[in-house]
Amino acid sequence: MPNARRGLGGPSPDSWGFDPFESLDRRFDFLYRPRDPSTTVTIGGQTYGERDNGRANVLVPIGYPLISPARLAEQRRAIARVQFMANNPLAGAAYGLASLANASPGGRDAALFLGGLADAATMVMGPRVAPSPGMAMPPRGQLASPSLPRPSARYRDLNANGQAKGVTATLTAPMLGTGAAVNPRLRPPGWQGNGRHFNEARGHLLARSLGGAGGLEGRNFVTLTQKGANTPQMRDFERNVAQRVRAGEVVEYSVTPLYDHGALPPSAVLTTAYGSRGAPSARLIRNPAGRRK
Repeated sequence: MPNARRGLGGPSPDSWGFDPFESLDRRFDFLYRPRDPSTTVTIGGQTYGERDNGRANVLVPIGYPLISPARLAEQRRAIARVQFMANNPLAGAAYGLASLANASPGGRDAALFLGGLADAATMVMGPRVAPSPGMAMPPRGQLASPSLPRPSARYRDLNANGQAKGVTATLTAPMLGTGAAVNPRLRPPGWQGNGRHFNEARGHLLARSLGGAGGLEGRNFVTLTQKGANTPQMRDFERNVAQRVRAGEVVEYSVTPLYDHGALPPSAVLTTAYGSRGAPSARLIRNPAGRRK
């Protein structure tokens, strides 16, 4: 892939000769559903479809007369990107970093694609788990049905120092307001014991307002500077995402703490949000608590 090596300012994937998102399942993408020629008719440049309203067959307008072909193509790519990020957390993080660097649209797509390659390499190099004796394997060439539904929020495991590594979530309206408060007994790495005295907060990575876990779930909490990092910076970003989701948008959301050697709280938190309608957004939130050794 020579074009992908030209950096974030490189050409759009449209010029690569193939679509990196082409393999995504488009059976449920209404933008790709072809019209049934047996039930449509064009009158005066407008296409109509025949529908049964319960009393008779009537003609109703179909298609997208107010959307240009270029806009329709971009909507298709936006849906493909969201689906791709949902299955590739590193790709979402790479896209967010490219957005923070003010990369061109082609550069952001290149970063997304390269992040997907990194995800694929991680899966290939990961440990292989032998099937249990009682588990039937699908015939070669067929996909196994998932044993468990894919969770909306995916928390990464703690690292060797007990620090949270991040979370990726597919946010929809029913998730809003379903999160939980932190248990005051939780002591995330770097917590000094008195939040008011040290201007610290047990900060949710996935906010309570967005459906984030609470209690003693250490994978969702880090020590944040309360005034400044936790509020207003992280709070304002989360509110903006919640507004988009409340308006009906599906948002692929990712929060990744960044750690410096020798400091237990993160030195910064990278938040990214890419929705099915709006432009991508990302913010790198500096955390003064992470500069404490």
